[in-house]
Amino acid sequence: MTTITITENQSIATIFDNSLIHELLNLAEQKSVAIDMIAQLPAASAEIAFALTFADSDLTKLLAITGKHNKLITTGHTKIAIKSEAMIDGVGFAAKVFDILNKLGCSPLLITTGLDEISLLVHAGCGRELEERLKAAFDVH
Repeated sequence: MTTITITENQSIATIFDNSLIHELLNLAEQKSVAIDMIAQLPAASAEIAFALTFADSDLTKLLAITGKHNKLITTGHTKIAIKSEAMIDGVGFAAKVFDILNKLGCSPLLITTGLDEISLLVHAGCGRELEERLKAAFDVH
């Protein structure tokens, strides 16, 4: 069975100091900020950065946690998660997802994957249409 879930009003923070991730995650826990997607960004320079997502409603808390650290934060995005046990041994799931993204002209802001899940953070304007097209492609009702 495949499930597709959508979570609106999501923020992404890109932190340009990889040594801070443990500290920021501990502070987020203390302030009850639920961190969702976490990804290390490939090094394009000497700096290594990481990105994480959280609810827009936790923006003030996250700003207090990150303080003066070099960061970029944008809000108002949508997370879509496609989950299926068939991904474990199957092929073609990512190809379908990225084909639909391409046809819609939607560029994901962040992508994370697991053994049976693909999660995407997209601009809010892509969210609902992407959800509908993914449900049709994966026969989810």
